[in-house]
Amino acid sequence: MMRNKSIRFKLTLWFSLVLILIVGLTFFAIRVTSGMVLRGTIRDYLISTVEENVNQIKYTETEKDPKANIYIPYKEGYLEVDTDFMDVVNDVHTALYTADGAMLYGENPLSKETEAIPFTESYTWHMKIQNVRYDLYDRKLNITLPDSDTIWIRGIVPETKSAGQLKEITRISLILLPILIALAVLSGYLLADRMLSPIRKIEVTAEQISRGDDLKRRIDVGKNQDEVGRLAKVFNRMLDRLEGSFESERQFTSDASHELRTPTSVILAQCEYTLEKERSVPEYEEALRVVEKQGKRMNALIGDMLDYTRMDQGTKRYPFERADLSQIVWETAEQMKMIGTKGITLQTKVEPNLEISGNRMLLSRMVQNLISNAYRYGKENGTILVALQKVEDKIILSVKDDGIGIAKEEQEKIFDRFYRSDASRSIQGTGLGLSMVDKIAKLHDAAVKVESEPGKGSTFFVIF
Repeated sequence: MMRNKSIRFKLTLWFSLVLILIVGLTFFAIRVTSGMVLRGTIRDYLISTVEENVNQIKYTETEKDPKANIYIPYKEGYLEVDTDFMDVVNDVHTALYTADGAMLYGENPLSKETEAIPFTESYTWHMKIQNVRYDLYDRKLNITLPDSDTIWIRGIVPETKSAGQLKEITRISLILLPILIALAVLSGYLLADRMLSPIRKIEVTAEQISRGDDLKRRIDVGKNQDEVGRLAKVFNRMLDRLEGSFESERQFTSDASHELRTPTSVILAQCEYTLEKERSVPEYEEALRVVEKQGKRMNALIGDMLDYTRMDQGTKRYPFERADLSQIVWETAEQMKMIGTKGITLQTKVEPNLEISGNRMLLSRMVQNLISNAYRYGKENGTILVALQKVEDKIILSVKDDGIGIAKEEQEKIFDRFYRSDASRSIQGTGLGLSMVDKIAKLHDAAVKVESEPGKGSTFFVIF
């Protein structure tokens, strides 16, 4: 029977079913999340109230100020309770107890129901009485008492407010969500009706593109400004975005293989080093921390490379904060030392406490790419020097190697994406590292320069 229905009807029906499912899941998530947040807020307020009251109680042998404070006789002296002590505030009841459960002062509406619950330091109990959920929290007083006695503060709060607020949230959701569903379904129906009217022209063009595998083909809209013309323009823009997405996907694949190589090398180097001989437990733990850290870094790099692709397309910006560039450069260099390829020695000369406004992950990646580049093109048993210094009003990062160097006519091209000089083509790499360095530097309003001579090495400068 569904086969005889129009495409518009089928689209609207399926859209409605999916939307109802999503709204149902959203409603469930709202209830669960709201309940958790409200209960967490009540528990936090309970704990903060009890912790505040802990500071309002002292032990004294005499009544110093009976008008300003409350004095509870206790053995040879008194428990001095400040007037700021909150017996009951926002449904939180607080009471003082001896270690054997005798109440000395305060309020506890469930004293009989809770007397069997042992006092436990900084632990939250949960109990349900007459369909009302209660939270309990105990704290031991840090005061010196005769005979090394112990005094406890117990706080208790019902979750009636959270239940009422949750009901109100549910009521509002049950009113608004069906209205939103109806509006969305109506919009979907109208949108389907409008989209399907010029479908034939799009189908023909799509078929031509499919046969020729040519994403550069576009619909010729001419001067047509009616519905078909407007839809054709949208279709052309969609093809533009699609073509750009395919290109970005290809670039991302290359970027991923390039960027993930270094943390993978660090993990493998750490594993090989650790497995060379039997290690102590702390050494194994340290090795696992390095592996864990690099694994997390790999995961973060994947996300950041996606962000970089979007940034390259102008669709996303990176958050900036005050960053310690000295620490970033030093930590990145220390991690890169573990690679140690070709017997190259990595040295650092970092001036401390140099800060800039920037994105920490991108800055770390920039330093990593420069050092990786130096390792890749450095000579056997050579030296890499990573330096960071402040000169007048500028901060200068430099990475110097004594490798193959770069010809003068190629120095302006090496920052282009995928460009590789003739001398470097025999060396493994994707040609993306320096282009990413240049992009990150520009994002931080910095300039990148290179000084190099074939056969004598290269020095890359990033000037902030």
